[in-house]
Amino acid sequence: MTTPHTPLLILAAGQRCGSTLLQRLLTSHPGVLIWGEHGGQLGRILEAADGLLSWSRELGGDARVEFSQNSYQSWMANLTPDRDLILQAVRRFIDTLYIEPAVRLGRPVWGLKEVRYTLTDVRRLHVLYPDLAVILLIRDPRDVLRSLDEWERKTNGRWTRRLTEDAVVNWRRVAEDFLAPPENGPPVLRLRYEDFVADPGGSCEIIARHTGLDAGAFDPNVLATRLHVGEEFAHLPRDIRKWHDLPISLRQLLDPPQIQSLIQACGYQTSD
Repeated sequence: MTTPHTPLLILAAGQRCGSTLLQRLLTSHPGVLIWGEHGGQLGRILEAADGLLSWSRELGGDARVEFSQNSYQSWMANLTPDRDLILQAVRRFIDTLYIEPAVRLGRPVWGLKEVRYTLTDVRRLHVLYPDLAVILLIRDPRDVLRSLDEWERKTNGRWTRRLTEDAVVNWRRVAEDFLAPPENGPPVLRLRYEDFVADPGGSCEIIARHTGLDAGAFDPNVLATRLHVGEEFAHLPRDIRKWHDLPISLRQLLDPPQIQSLIQACGYQTSD
């Protein structure tokens, strides 16, 4: 198993890309707890921490030196804690929020899944947790739209066309990261949803090697039990329309040339 308290981060190109399926698979391991989405709010905290680190580096250093020499008679307008204290404070917040309750449940390997983050957020989290391991999921955006179309029609206004449009924008952002060459940072396993479900056994082995977990501890029944929405709508039969049956206004969301290029670069067919 990975080092206790080592985080595993599941990223996906928006909703309906398989992140919940992967979250459930990893959490089927008795030593793992992958927390669910949080609306990207942790990213704001990491961004704020980045700002604090920048301020401390560019302005706080001189103020700390002056304060150590002249105390309150120094120019202390920009006096801020140093880098280590800032990182320690942010990590303590995350530890309290995610690690400690996971450990109390007997699951020392913790993680998060989020569909709104890019590699910028990953690198910020990696500064706090050098052993961070990341899985980045992507899915054919036409199948994503087919699934979101069902949400638009079934969730009584809770999922709107505006949210679908935002999901396409997010797919583009994450797809660009999916194709980006490796850079300094944590190891990232880039995985297509289609490959994941086509070869569950092989995918589990790949995921286990990447995370340092025992593939034999995963419950294979997770992959045989597909959940598409919460209990409120779970009793309703699935009604996924074919691509050609979707409204033109929905299909046109994938028309921009850059999105078409990304679709092709990710290994999906661009023709109808």
